[in-house]
Amino acid sequence: MQTKALLLALFACTAASAASVHMPRQSQNNNNDDNNNNAAAADNAAADFGTCTPTMDFQLGRPGRKADEGTFLPTDPVVAEGQQDALNPSIIMNRICDQLTNVCDANDAAVAACEAAQASTEALGTKDASTADAFNAALGF
Repeated sequence: MQTKALLLALFACTAASAASVHMPRQSQNNNNDDNNNNAAAADNAAADFGTCTPTMDFQLGRPGRKADEGTFLPTDPVVAEGQQDALNPSIIMNRICDQLTNVCDANDAAVAACEAAQASTEALGTKDASTADAFNAALGF
């Protein structure tokens, strides 16, 4: 948990140098994870993700997979179009960041925030639900 908080703080410092973007305000409570997520959302305030929501999902037993096999997939249907689920979250994070430019009309700050979120998430070395949660949280979702 400390590693996650450290990586989110590192991401926050990196994203702070990017342009500001308007993100919807999240409710705050006393939970440290929620406070970290709110900080990430504030740092991504300059990012405009265009028409897409750059998040990913982790699920066990998708069609064509074993019941205990977990895979990743973008949650936005425009980003996910034509993309198969993947065991490697980096494949999906690459897809999400690429599609921000290709089909979502996102600004440069959004693409930079996505790439920073990908780097911080990959540094965790996980390939489970916490991976998707960390990526989404790093982008303020």
